[in-house]
Amino acid sequence: MCFTGHDLADTDVTVNRPGSANAPVRLFADGATVRSIHVSADHVIIEGFTVAGGDGLFANGTDLAIRRNTVRDTQRSGITCDPCENSIIEDNTVRHVDTAGIWISGRQIAVRHNTVSGTVARDNGDADGMRFFGNGHRITDNTITDISATGYANPPHPDCFQTYDSNGPPTYDVVIAGNTCRNVDAQCLIATGDQSGNHAAPTSGPSISFIGNTCASNGAQAVNVRRWPNIELRDNKISGPNITRGIIIIEGSDGCVVVGNTTADGKPTVDIDDSSRQGSQVEHNSPS
Repeated sequence: MCFTGHDLADTDVTVNRPGSANAPVRLFADGATVRSIHVSADHVIIEGFTVAGGDGLFANGTDLAIRRNTVRDTQRSGITCDPCENSIIEDNTVRHVDTAGIWISGRQIAVRHNTVSGTVARDNGDADGMRFFGNGHRITDNTITDISATGYANPPHPDCFQTYDSNGPPTYDVVIAGNTCRNVDAQCLIATGDQSGNHAAPTSGPSISFIGNTCASNGAQAVNVRRWPNIELRDNKISGPNITRGIIIIEGSDGCVVVGNTTADGKPTVDIDDSSRQGSQVEHNSPS
């Protein structure tokens, strides 16, 4: 199906019939604006839309591709894939949406080459770049910028990447690499296991590998790990006007690997408490 013209701005597009691996359902637009897109089916491609003013682009299914769309000024998160499996979210632009620019859960979702900016909080909520839950995700080469905590009676806590444990499956085997986080008012990455400590995740490999990212956020630290073991933090470049330490690892976040990270302006790179030192490897960071 092809979408074009200027008279679709109040349209909610809904897909609930699946395609197949060899013949996916294809929805293409030439930038035409619709109010929202809801997909609840497998083997669907959504490409080239402007989604504005409604619920955003919400999908669940297997073998989905969400490409080259612009999502803005929504009442919910910009692009949500929950739950999805073996799916791709790439080359999208998301700006001034509610809660999170991109929200994923499920298995083996690739999120790459997207731009997220200006996320806002409504109804005392939060405002983040991306949130991720589940396993096997690859989040690479995205740019997240300009998420502010000012102008609210109850300010949000803007982070570029956030996960936390909940009643869902554990989060593990997630790679976040080569991304840029700039002018976001809290942290570049926050992972908190305040309910279960993500205890059901396998311990045979990293739960999260955070590698080669550029973190120029505005919080007191760029990475905050609390009650979340087995995180790999490697070769990240950290800076920011309010940085007091690059990375903080606390409250039983043991088994972490923290190697080769750099923090600007001579600020210490790693602050790890005694409860998190067991099995952890901290070396070759600058400053140490």
